[in-house]
Amino acid sequence: MDGIHPARPGLPATAPDGSVGRGPRTRRSARDWAVDISAFLLAAAFSVLTSEAYVNDPRLSEDALALDQILGALACCALWLRKRWPVGVALACAPVSVFSHFVSGPQMFALFSLAVHRRLRTVALVLAATFAAGPFQQWVRPDPELSPALSFLVGGLLLVAPVGWGMFVRSRRQLVASLEERAVRAETEAALRAEQAQRAAREAIAREMHDVLAHRLSLLSVHAGA
Repeated sequence: MDGIHPARPGLPATAPDGSVGRGPRTRRSARDWAVDISAFLLAAAFSVLTSEAYVNDPRLSEDALALDQILGALACCALWLRKRWPVGVALACAPVSVFSHFVSGPQMFALFSLAVHRRLRTVALVLAATFAAGPFQQWVRPDPELSPALSFLVGGLLLVAPVGWGMFVRSRRQLVASLEERAVRAETEAALRAEQAQRAAREAIAREMHDVLAHRLSLLSVHAGA
């Protein structure tokens, strides 16, 4: 990510625009693999566990259900790119969610990553675009069990919740980075003060030795003259 200020290992890097990244790209760690695999599985599980009423809807054809599942699988795979392109992945899920129920799980994780890695203004714009797709979603594939208003309310809560959690994680990371930066600055200042104290001590010793040596030389000159 261009303009990212590198951070110390284990801490996020911060760009000039306020976005939080992972610093220079490095080899993926075991933790990265574990997080991405967990996000993939949890997103798929959420979509499947909440699809009973949708799958049993008699108005849904088998071809439409198969297409919906394919779109959901592609959205889950797109989560592997959510850290590198959080805005793109979140925006791509918005129009697809109009036609696919199985995109709902990946969409939540995409919004979470967006809130973690981007500024509030960017998050608000993407969230507004996502909410704008809600009425079309109610028109294209209405919930068979909930009223349109209640369905829109529940869907909105499922979108706002990951964004709120992501903003909390982002603020915590920024706090940790700020504390780490202060600790590094304090260590640097302490080392500088110690170096200055040592230099002052050496200069004081040098002046004292110079005065003693000058006094001894003056005594020798007096004795020599006598």
